[in-house]
Amino acid sequence: MLEYTFYALLLSVIALGPILGFFIYKARFKTELWVIFIIGGVTWLLALIVRTPLLLAKSMFPWDLVYFAYAAILAGLFEELFRYFFMKKWNKFRRSNAHIFSMGLGWGFFEAFIIYVLSIVLIAVLLDLGISVHELPSYASPFEFFMKNLTGAFERWIATLLHVSLTFIVFQALKKKLYLYLAIVIHTIVDFMAVTIAYSTQNIVLTELAVTIFALIVAFYAFKVLPLPEQISEEFRPSIST
Repeated sequence: MLEYTFYALLLSVIALGPILGFFIYKARFKTELWVIFIIGGVTWLLALIVRTPLLLAKSMFPWDLVYFAYAAILAGLFEELFRYFFMKKWNKFRRSNAHIFSMGLGWGFFEAFIIYVLSIVLIAVLLDLGISVHELPSYASPFEFFMKNLTGAFERWIATLLHVSLTFIVFQALKKKLYLYLAIVIHTIVDFMAVTIAYSTQNIVLTELAVTIFALIVAFYAFKVLPLPEQISEEFRPSIST
């Protein structure tokens, strides 16, 4: 029986379902928003592909923490610069509040699918087939596999919230470049913080708690503190209670 694969698919639904479901609820059959959603995800993938060769230089760093900082800086630079470039280059990305929000959701959805879903499904298939790979974690049962990876599904929700927030912050950079630098710094901090806490404490719950608090602060700033231009519709603006 493909028990591990079943749990991996269940985790995939948990990770992706709320993101996609919320987007479908808001976008419905508006083709242009679907296009923006997909292009937002493809833009994230391009930013990942371009910086990947630089990430292969891990052997050059004598300490893990230095490499973590290096990787976090690359993520902040490449992702926010790509986000800024595409928003500035094509007006359709910033035509309305809905368009900006769709770009951020697509960004987070594609990241969740490629970074999280593909990896756990592959691991589950290998476990079901009984293929032993030295680097793979070991699990006492399929249910333990599910429980240990459940926090990763939750992390995808938080990461998507952060990407939506950063998309709105980068939108502000079209008028004031300072916000682009701010987005790069925020992205770098959250990436470095997450991997450093996980590495030093080996406590995934503590790591996710810290990232969640940070993401909520960024979301509050992006949606409540920063003003949106008058021509931007309020239709997609997330509601965050104060």
